[in-house]
Amino acid sequence: MAILLAVLSSVAFGGADFLGGLTSRRAPAVTVVFTAHLAGLAVMAVATPLWGAEGPLGAAVLWGAGAGASGAIGLVALYHALATTRFSIAAPAAALFGAILPVGYGLMIGDRPTLLAWLGVAVAIPSLLLITATRRGEGSAVRTDARRAVFWGALAGLGFALFGIFISRSSVDAGLWPLVGARAASIPVVAALALGLRRPLLATPPALGLALVVGAADMGANILYLAALHRGLISLVVVVGSLYPAFTVMLARIVLNERLSRRQGLGLMLAGAGIVLIAVA
Repeated sequence: MAILLAVLSSVAFGGADFLGGLTSRRAPAVTVVFTAHLAGLAVMAVATPLWGAEGPLGAAVLWGAGAGASGAIGLVALYHALATTRFSIAAPAAALFGAILPVGYGLMIGDRPTLLAWLGVAVAIPSLLLITATRRGEGSAVRTDARRAVFWGALAGLGFALFGIFISRSSVDAGLWPLVGARAASIPVVAALALGLRRPLLATPPALGLALVVGAADMGANILYLAALHRGLISLVVVVGSLYPAFTVMLARIVLNERLSRRQGLGLMLAGAGIVLIAVA
């Protein structure tokens, strides 16, 4: 069940990030994230009482706040990368850097995946490297753009890695309250970034409607991700959850007609194989 939830969260994250990247071409990335997080907070206001938790637990909310602050910075970096560079490189780079640290953390706290699960990890992580590959013969401008995508993706990945580690520290009994804490912390952090960069807080039409959809989808993905972390090993759930770029890249191929190299296509196939191996372990 944990791996299924992680796969579903990956699909939702991939779709939300694709739409968030497109929306950030119409409005500043920090503005899109702030507006989206307001929508996510509204989703939490409805979902949290229905989850069945007794009430906010101090430690869980604090862990969630740490996750929200770091995740918010990561999301702003990712949306900026998606808006100004290539989807097919920025998103996988974020996922790769976002997976390495939590996997190491999981091993430190005692995660012991099976041999088959390790094989899935061994297949999945290199798949992200292949998805980020550029084609031979591409010009220096394209290579520079790829390096920028990797840089911003790495920054985003660091934020996502800390999000996964912090949110995993909350207890199952806390329900969705860690995500409430995450949004309560992320909104002022993003607001401070927007004011510091002299960007508007709220998106305006036509970006407004898209940003609200992004926020709802992103929060749905977070709920699935939290449920997966509470039911499985962080070292496996994080890897499967980090395969969301496969869906972002596929959407970019379909909607934006971004061409994929053979190596990127191989990377997508390996990502699918990694999910299967981890799921059946």
